[in-house]
Amino acid sequence: MDLNELKSLDFQTIGLASLGTRLIIFLFVIALIVGAIIYFDTLPQRDELAQKKSQEISLLETITTKQKLAANLNAYQDQLKEMQARFGELLRQLPNKSEAENLIIDVAQTSLKNGLKNQQIQPGTEIKHTFYAETPYTLTLQGTYNQLAKFVSDTANLPRIVTLHNPSIKPEQGDKQDMKSPPLVMTIVTKTYRYLEQNEGAGQ
Repeated sequence: MDLNELKSLDFQTIGLASLGTRLIIFLFVIALIVGAIIYFDTLPQRDELAQKKSQEISLLETITTKQKLAANLNAYQDQLKEMQARFGELLRQLPNKSEAENLIIDVAQTSLKNGLKNQQIQPGTEIKHTFYAETPYTLTLQGTYNQLAKFVSDTANLPRIVTLHNPSIKPEQGDKQDMKSPPLVMTIVTKTYRYLEQNEGAGQ
């Protein structure tokens, strides 16, 4: 094969080239075709195949998760019914607006029933949540330790939801310091709750 022959070839004289030159040209053309097929067809298909495999793994994981959920569907439904029943019980313990206004009276009567002296009942600002509102009251009560403890216990057992927060107990100050057992003064925050009606908006 003559290199000068390859340099002087063109499309019109390629048929007159020697067998070896034509064979090299043929192999070169075949290599170009194969390279083009690999570049424009095989490589994109390879990338697509890798993407499909990744999607297949993700879909298999999704199927596995859904199969587990389907297998436990009855248990989830029973649990949901139980939660709804418990939620309904809690809602029934929340008073409406008019009942909530009298709830702090029940707390005050509970303190009087236990022999305590109500020195102060100071209402706070009502806070609205998603479906309920809470109103804090700061109570200052005077009595013995047993009376205060009984008040806390009886308040927790009220039919409506009432919670107690931040109790502070100290001896009574004043002209009774000569007593062997001076009364105690407890300051405590009592929170009452009520259900929000449909025309009321919820706060943060």
